[in-house]
Amino acid sequence: MEVFTSPIAAVVHETRAVAIDRLMLEAATRLRARGVKLGGLVQHNVEKHGTDCAAMLLEDLRSGKHVAISLEQSRRGSGCRLDAAGLAEAAALGGRGIAGGVDLAIISKFGAQEAAGKGLREELAQAVMLETPLLTSVSLRLLSAFEDFIGVSWTRLPPELAAIEAWALSVVAAREPALAPALDRAFGA
Repeated sequence: MEVFTSPIAAVVHETRAVAIDRLMLEAATRLRARGVKLGGLVQHNVEKHGTDCAAMLLEDLRSGKHVAISLEQSRRGSGCRLDAAGLAEAAALGGRGIAGGVDLAIISKFGAQEAAGKGLREELAQAVMLETPLLTSVSLRLLSAFEDFIGVSWTRLPPELAAIEAWALSVVAAREPALAPALDRAFGA
C-alpha cells in the first residue's frame, strides 16, 4: 500500500459539483464497506421535476441521518437556495460524529460558503484540530481560499475513486497499524 504523508486530502476538480458529490458519496460507501469508521457529511442531490435545482441533503456519516439543506424554490424565484437552519443542523450532527472518534472525517466539499468563512468550515477545522484524517473536495476556482484556510501540508487527489481509496486506506492504516493487514486485504494489496 502506498503511504501518503499528509492526513488531509482534497479532491481537486473542475467538474460540476453534482459529479463530485456522487464521487464523494461513492468513496464514503466503499470505505465504510471496508470497515473504515467514518464521520462527517456527504451530499446527496435528488432531482426534482420542473426545476433546475435538485433537493440537497447532507448525510451524517456517523448516524446515517439525512438533513435537507435546500429551500423549496418559489414559482417566481430563480436559482437554488441554501437552507441555513438545515445546514446548521447537519453541521451539528457532523461535528458530533467527528468528535465521537472516527478513523476518517469526510466533508463533501470546501465550497463557496466555506471560502466565505461559513458553511462547514468549523467541521473541517474540527477534524484538523482533533488530528483526524480529513477528506474533502475543492474546485480549482476556490483552491487558493482552501490553501489559505488549510495551509500547505495536504495531499492533492485527482477526482478518481481509486486514488481516494488509496489515500484513505493509507492514512487510516498509518494511524491504526493493527488495521493495516485487513485494509490491505480489503483493497487487494
